[in-house]
Amino acid sequence: MKITRRSFFGRSGWLTGASLGLPAVNWAQAAGESAAGKMPRHIIHFVADGTSMATITCADQLSNLLRERGLVWLELAQRRDAALAWVNMRSLNSLVTDSAAAASSWGSGSRVVNGMLNILPDGRKLKSLYELAGQAGWRCGLVTTTEITHATPSGFAINAKRDDSEAIAAQYLVREVEVLLGGGRKFFEAANRKDNRNLIREFAAKNYVFLQTQADLLQAPSDRKWLGLFDISHLPYTIDHVNDPEDFATIPSLAQMTRLALDRLRGSSHFILQVEGGRIDHAAHNCDAAAAFREVIAFDEAIEIGLNFQRQEPDTLLVITVDHGTGNPALNGMGTEYRQSPRLFAGLMDAKCSFPALQAMIPKAASPARIREIIEEAYECRIPLEKIVALARFLDKKGQTLFDLMNTVTAQLGQLLGNYHGIGWASGVHTSDYVPLMALGPGAERFRGFLQNTEVFYHYLALAEIDYRNPSAALLAEGAPAADDVEKSAAYNSFAWA
Repeated sequence: MKITRRSFFGRSGWLTGASLGLPAVNWAQAAGESAAGKMPRHIIHFVADGTSMATITCADQLSNLLRERGLVWLELAQRRDAALAWVNMRSLNSLVTDSAAAASSWGSGSRVVNGMLNILPDGRKLKSLYELAGQAGWRCGLVTTTEITHATPSGFAINAKRDDSEAIAAQYLVREVEVLLGGGRKFFEAANRKDNRNLIREFAAKNYVFLQTQADLLQAPSDRKWLGLFDISHLPYTIDHVNDPEDFATIPSLAQMTRLALDRLRGSSHFILQVEGGRIDHAAHNCDAAAAFREVIAFDEAIEIGLNFQRQEPDTLLVITVDHGTGNPALNGMGTEYRQSPRLFAGLMDAKCSFPALQAMIPKAASPARIREIIEEAYECRIPLEKIVALARFLDKKGQTLFDLMNTVTAQLGQLLGNYHGIGWASGVHTSDYVPLMALGPGAERFRGFLQNTEVFYHYLALAEIDYRNPSAALLAEGAPAADDVEKSAAYNSFAWA
């Protein structure tokens, strides 16, 4: 089945600007008067988690095929009032950050070691942005496609180890974040918690309404705080959401959650909202090009919601950025004079599912012939059986690559499909890229040039007129912990049954 622009973003209530009743806008020409020197009343911080520049490039190219227009994100760079920067996102102990240390740099203004949320190596807990903003009268919100307890949303509010999801969920109760929308219901339910606490009941006692479905969200009362947990774990990948609408009909899109969160916070005199496209990173860990690029497009839909809000509320600062690269995919030159690259890349439109969804289709001990049949059906390509035999060795944990970081089933599946889509991957882990940052609106002039990640926190404090400085620590020697210790990326999809 060929996924067209209409079928990809128009099925099963998958919300786009058009389906939300929003006007079509040329964002490159939509700049208002300069907001330099003004102070924002609202801040929206957009994070594309694990998004290398090449991921943005390929997503823009795929967007042109699927939506007949490129990313709004890139279109905005043409605006005269757009402040553009590159940001060094390194952590305290490595040139390569994980999401916890990256978010903590924004959330506390201090670098921490990978795996930690706003805690220095000597155990000192740092005051988080949301704690300080809340004390100053700002309402706070978090929207994500991951578990709400995941590293990036937590980094704005929490002091903990990134893997202590139960403690993070409980800390949200103390912080009383006004809007919490994402996945991770298991960390709030008594039946799934080690301490048997029913956090959903405890949140209700603090005037939170518990939202489990898209319908709940659409009807959520504006006079209560929101705890929206729309899946037991992470929300589904966009590619699966739109291709299997019946199974995921109750789960809102990132754009929809963003729109409704902004509607809920609109009446506040001051608010800050973090919006994360979290599953871009997960798909990139899997070397899953079709899923990763579609996640960026879905993130772009959320940016468009934020821009429409800013048009209505000009005292809103938008910051759009990335926490780190993951995998560094790229469209390669294929064929004589690279003429095959456009045709092969266009084949990504035919992809029907993410790698985890593909995994669910492959029975244990399936023959190479059966595996080939399933993959060919999912990605509409024709694969020689000997390549499937080579992939099957990785399914049996008998494969071996020269570059150890590619010694996984998903990495090899991504490389295999690269023959048919033109996409190659450098790895399935985080990279040290300097990341792009764009700011629009009052206060945007602070975000120009080459920035250190920790500067973002202090810019936000200054714009909120909060006078505070966290302690910091000297950079540590490069080294441990290993990547698997700071982010259990195998959990996103490791073909664990093999």
